[in-house]
Amino acid sequence: MIAALAALALAAMGALLDPAGDDSSLAARIARAQSGATPTPGGGFGPIVGPDYTPQPLHTPLPQTLHERPCPAIVTAEAGVTLHGAADAASPVVGTANVRERLTVVALSSDAAGNQWAQTERGWLPLTLNGTQHAVLDSMRSCEILKGTTPRTTLLGLHVLNETSHDEVLALVRRLVDAGIPMGTVKGLNGAEQTLNEIKMISPQTVTVFRSLWTANGMWDCPADPGEYGDPVETANTWMKGLYSYWNAVDADYYEIINECPVELSWIAEFSIEAMRLANQQGRCLLLFSFPGGNPTVDAFRELLPAYQYAVENPCAPGRYHGVALHAYSLEDGLLVSESDKWIGFRHRIFEEELRQRLPEAVDLPVYITELGQGGGMAIPSCESLIRDAMQYTYQLEEDPYVKGFHLWSVGSGTRWVDITSCLPALGDALIAYYQG
Repeated sequence: MIAALAALALAAMGALLDPAGDDSSLAARIARAQSGATPTPGGGFGPIVGPDYTPQPLHTPLPQTLHERPCPAIVTAEAGVTLHGAADAASPVVGTANVRERLTVVALSSDAAGNQWAQTERGWLPLTLNGTQHAVLDSMRSCEILKGTTPRTTLLGLHVLNETSHDEVLALVRRLVDAGIPMGTVKGLNGAEQTLNEIKMISPQTVTVFRSLWTANGMWDCPADPGEYGDPVETANTWMKGLYSYWNAVDADYYEIINECPVELSWIAEFSIEAMRLANQQGRCLLLFSFPGGNPTVDAFRELLPAYQYAVENPCAPGRYHGVALHAYSLEDGLLVSESDKWIGFRHRIFEEELRQRLPEAVDLPVYITELGQGGGMAIPSCESLIRDAMQYTYQLEEDPYVKGFHLWSVGSGTRWVDITSCLPALGDALIAYYQG
């Protein structure tokens, strides 16, 4: 019975949201997964409108050879700026840089007077000098690493369905630690508790995320069904109480609270605020929302702003904040997520633009892509295709430093979902090559 329930829950995890029709009901999704059919993409996904829709070009061109992207500094002084031999205005002049020129930064420093400096390939560039700004660091993950606000780990992580690939996952985690680039994040479900706990012991820098399929209502994704909303505050209390004992099995960095729920976002916002309040009492940090690729629409997204505001004003721990979970699938067999439209694979950028206009203090709340996979998550053409997608997606995410990582779908056998366990050794090769240049 437990195995059967687990299969039903897993069948619902990666399905698409389309609350408008019976075909997207939970029962239909489960039946579709049990039959082996691939979920049909295209319904209920924001501005995409049938065959007349023209995908927007990718924000980031993809070079033939991928490697970790360096931190750029952009000269803002209209008259250009003098480069020095050391992080000191009294040191010898070694060159000049023109306005809007971009220089690659390898280190940051400050002098005795508090001026900020960036070491570039052509000399030391003053970011600020005597109270005047001369250059700024670009918004890149590598710049955050140099500033010490982000650890140097992989952006890529794994989505672990169960314990069946325990040894293979730990082998990859150990290998990346030994290579000096720890895995950035791993998400696990019920059955993977031991794997998550052991990962944390091997690689303390790895951010662990746990989602319990078990709830107060049995194995379920959502605390409410379409058209059947209870009071969001009462529901959050019941839902959190039902998760408590399962969450206690993992000392995770984040707990993903729901999964692709087709309910009104104003309700989700109130539910999330109460859930954050309760999580703060428990000393836990949550990942909220867990929307599938292409959801929600921008207009609907604005209904979530009260939850974003609460997250900003109520840290879950000293120096830590509740975060946001999103899912990204290419929704088309043979199409890579990294080569899909931004409305599907890079929707976080659209939400970031909205936040900058309406609630800029929430822009830096951590975002995790807690499911990332090709097509509908049922299969991949090859390990080579998977790895190419993962590396290209990594390359593009480096210019979105608020995105802290993504979980590659999925690791673990015994389900109808794709199992990428056999790809992990080659994935390790690619990650080491990417980060070691």
